[in-house]
Amino acid sequence: MRWWWWFTCFSSALWAEPVPDEIRFYTEHLPPYSYMTDDTVDGINVELIRLLCQRTELNCRIELLPWRRAFDNAQQQPYSGVFSTSRTEERESLFQWVGPIASDWGYLFRLKGRNDVNPTNLEEAKAYRLAVARGDVYESYFKRHGFEYGVNMLDFTTKPEPVPLFLAKRVDLLVGSPRSVRSWLQQYGAPEDSAEALFKLRNVGDNYLALHPAFPTELAARLQQELELLREQGVIQALIEQYTHQ
Repeated sequence: MRWWWWFTCFSSALWAEPVPDEIRFYTEHLPPYSYMTDDTVDGINVELIRLLCQRTELNCRIELLPWRRAFDNAQQQPYSGVFSTSRTEERESLFQWVGPIASDWGYLFRLKGRNDVNPTNLEEAKAYRLAVARGDVYESYFKRHGFEYGVNMLDFTTKPEPVPLFLAKRVDLLVGSPRSVRSWLQQYGAPEDSAEALFKLRNVGDNYLALHPAFPTELAARLQQELELLREQGVIQALIEQYTHQ
């Protein structure tokens, strides 16, 4: 039977997918999930991805880029991925998906006390100036619901970028999760309760690590397995609490 054991091992080695020397994961400036601090990429999901790489013994390099570049790079490079990526019907076939990773539900926000900005649904929100990030899932989301650039939608490079204009009442509505918006306000020196949520945005999707379609499927499965273990062990919730109570 020993010959059969050696044959099985040899066959498995032939068919096993190769492990790349380096894997590149891309992300955007999205506090508290990903951001630069002291020339190092940091944040809830950055730390989570690093843990996944350690537990799967993968050599991973994480780069922070504008969202469009991050998203495009992950579509062009086989041993790569992008996070934190909303999993939508339009994107489903573009990637392999590992997740969900840390995320929170999206809302529309107004500046606290701005009673002149009072939409209760998307149709009413079209009467105001809404800020979105170029290439972001919310850009396509609002376009599908009839929002237009030059009419009621302004585009920015990153999600936090319009916060100064929002505080100056030159932008009426921000889109983001409560956790993210609090972090953005702190980044610009404003009290974290300066914005108030108006209503929840539905059918957008949780955030994932999106992998190139040619990414080795065995490695993707191992990443998903380790992610579930981290979730069960309470590590993801601990990271959320660590980064939102600093």
